Amino acid sequence: MMLRVENDRRFSLGHARITLAGVQAPSDGGFRIVREGYAAANLGRRGWQVQEEKLSPVEIRQEGADTVLVIGPRLTRHLEPGPLVFLLPATGLEASLFWPDDIDVFDGDLPPETVMPREAEIAPKSPPVAAAPPALAPSPAPPPREDIVVPERQEGTSRMPFFAGIGLLLLVAIGGATWWFTASPPSPTPGPIVTPTLPSTPPPATAERPWLERSDGMNLRDLVQSASDAAAIHAAALRRQAAGHHDDALVLFEEAGERGHAPALTAVARLYDPIGFVAGRPFRAPDPRAAARYYRDAVQKGDAAAQAPRAALKTWLEEQARAGNGTAETALKEFWP
Repeated sequence: MMLRVENDRRFSLGHARITLAGVQAPSDGGFRIVREGYAAANLGRRGWQVQEEKLSPVEIRQEGADTVLVIGPRLTRHLEPGPLVFLLPATGLEASLFWPDDIDVFDGDLPPETVMPREAEIAPKSPPVAAAPPALAPSPAPPPREDIVVPERQEGTSRMPFFAGIGLLLLVAIGGATWWFTASPPSPTPGPIVTPTLPSTPPPATAERPWLERSDGMNLRDLVQSASDAAAIHAAALRRQAAGHHDDALVLFEEAGERGHAPALTAVARLYDPIGFVAGRPFRAPDPRAAARYYRDAVQKGDAAAQAPRAALKTWLEEQARAGNGTAETALKEFWP
């Protein structure tokens, strides 16, 4: 039986379809993938492991006489090009499977397998109650006060100091009266100068950053949902690409292209184009057929910037076809009829 593996473009980056020729789709789509000659020979959801694990596809469907299983990036990221063994326990199928080297790999962060329970809310501790100060012991009563004995004035004491004090008081009173009636009244002391307080001007409100700048910190789902249109998604993809986040940029380019934004289709075509191809941004190898398809769609939707690289790709394919490349010849017939 023939097994065929290829990228599934209906999903995001990292999805692959395994076509089982002539197999009726089972109700249970569980499968296993094994690599022979290794201690950790069984593919699991978290990578290669010793224990056998039954895996579930993202989607299972029947296409004529063939069964198609779609697996996602959680599994494809662990698969390297080479021979494998594919098992479909529900049908008893066990067949050889060669994993090709042109399957896209998503190397970004994947969502967690399960949602971890939230930590228990910890009730705030009540503030400590201050200890009451110790009661003060009553102060001892003061000792009983002894009567103060005032010595009696001796008879025959002189009264001269008494009369001298009265005279001095009279002199002071006369001097004060004289000053009061002769001195000029004092001028009033001016009060403090009061400066009127003007109402304070409120500080200017801080302008909110543009959406495009704020999108740098968003995950892809929030970015797409908050974008105003496909052109905004394309602009955000260019920023992610310039920052070196090539997997994110590809997903955003494809999203904008599916919404009909022609320049985004041209951007995806350039990623596949063998002319000027850079490995790892994000693909490991070029795909001239995919580039031809995206260039054609971009031109049909009105992007004039796609015409020049599309013509250059056609020339490259013609040279490859003359050298005996059958894939290049097929691409020319399909996209340049």
